[in-house]
Amino acid sequence: MEGETPRRDEGPRQIEPVVQITRSELQRLMEEAGRNALAQHERRTTTPIVREAPRRQLFREREIEREHEEASKGKPEKGHEAEGSEVGSSEREKGKRRESGISRVEVDDVGRQIERLGKQINDLKRRGEIVSQNRNSPFSNKILAEVVDPSFRMPDLPKYDGTKDPQEHVAAFELVMNLYGQSSAINAKLFVTNLTGKAQEWFTSLPNGGIETFEQLVQKFTFHFASKRKQKQSATYLFNIRQKEDESLKNFIGRFNNETLEIQDLRIDMMAASFYMV
Repeated sequence: MEGETPRRDEGPRQIEPVVQITRSELQRLMEEAGRNALAQHERRTTTPIVREAPRRQLFREREIEREHEEASKGKPEKGHEAEGSEVGSSEREKGKRRESGISRVEVDDVGRQIERLGKQINDLKRRGEIVSQNRNSPFSNKILAEVVDPSFRMPDLPKYDGTKDPQEHVAAFELVMNLYGQSSAINAKLFVTNLTGKAQEWFTSLPNGGIETFEQLVQKFTFHFASKRKQKQSATYLFNIRQKEDESLKNFIGRFNNETLEIQDLRIDMMAASFYMV
């Protein structure tokens, strides 16, 4: 018809890609969100905790992986122009969708990274809260930051009130705890839960933050209660043991054997000689 402008052949309609963000762009956004979350957490936490190394290692690994992926892709090849060919145009559109789209596996991988990052942030927050709540503890921040596994059940151990041999108490504690393979910090935390009375008062009177390891705690503990250690007798002590007038031979032998347990480095010949001289 006259007066009408002929329509321009617009060609085949372009199909919008299913996902309009590349994998590298999504990865970069998630890493930036993770760094912002960690930065906000550090600004809220006033207690210093050693946590830089794991975080830097995590982001460094992701940066290296992204660099390798970008290097392996190289420069995209230009497709041959196919003027007037709907088939060629359709193939190019499919190629663009594949290039810009993200597979389900890649989305799941990013989701796992986000979940792992969230757990690390929550762990740092929990450690910071524990340290903040125990600023007046004799334990250092290194010990306070260690968290006991909620599934761990404390074995039944005797209490210590400051009236018995401290070395015997330590030996009994280590004998049981060696079966569980806990760290030095966890052993230190569990050890003080069995202190009562004067022993508990001694621990709470220690300077704040002075205990760095379980070994250091044991050293201070045994030194303070050294006066309660059992004194070992010499072998000559057995020659002073006599059977009482109203004591049966059976009871005397039992008492004699109990006394031999208190002798340090007892020789069999010395024990026999002292018994026959009774």
